[in-house]
Amino acid sequence: MSQNQGPGWGAPPGEQPPVGQPPAYQPPPSPQPPPEQPSQWAPPPPPTQAGWPTKYCPACSSTIDARAEICPRCGVAQHGVVAGEVKSRPLTILLALLLGNFGVHRFYLGNIAWGLAYLLFFWTSVPGFIAWLEALYFLTRSNEEWAQKYGGRVQQPNGAAMGCLWILALLPLLMIALLVVLGVAGLTLLGGEIESILSEIENQI
Repeated sequence: MSQNQGPGWGAPPGEQPPVGQPPAYQPPPSPQPPPEQPSQWAPPPPPTQAGWPTKYCPACSSTIDARAEICPRCGVAQHGVVAGEVKSRPLTILLALLLGNFGVHRFYLGNIAWGLAYLLFFWTSVPGFIAWLEALYFLTRSNEEWAQKYGGRVQQPNGAAMGCLWILALLPLLMIALLVVLGVAGLTLLGGEIESILSEIENQI
């Protein structure tokens, strides 16, 4: 049987068989696995080190490492503060309006140095005026800006409470406007009385 096959059947792979002989058997190439496609799934961020400060992402409200410049979950650039006790914007505004002359709202926000400065000069009433301006500033900030600057999750305060705070904050302006109107009216009446008195004096002369 081996004599009929000839040397071509037993030729090593890669060598040409003699003329007139069939080529040597070559095994088919093994199939190659398809190339791997990049996965869209991103692994969760590694847990933060024990005792290392964290902060909230203002976009997705995730707790991330305080050193992170970009949120590993949503990819938003970070400018947040260290996470801690959530500071209520309505409560801060109320403290600034009622007790701002003593710097209570600054103590609540954690600004101890500013609070002491307010407390030191409370007798001048200047801190109270500054606190009133700060309350107006806090009222005009958005919920996202508040969460980004003072930490915590983005919260939607009660609309009725914010409306009452707006009225309370604008009350000094309304009182000033009322005093101005009353002063102008009083000066007008006083001017009329003075003119009548002068006219009576002229008639007597």
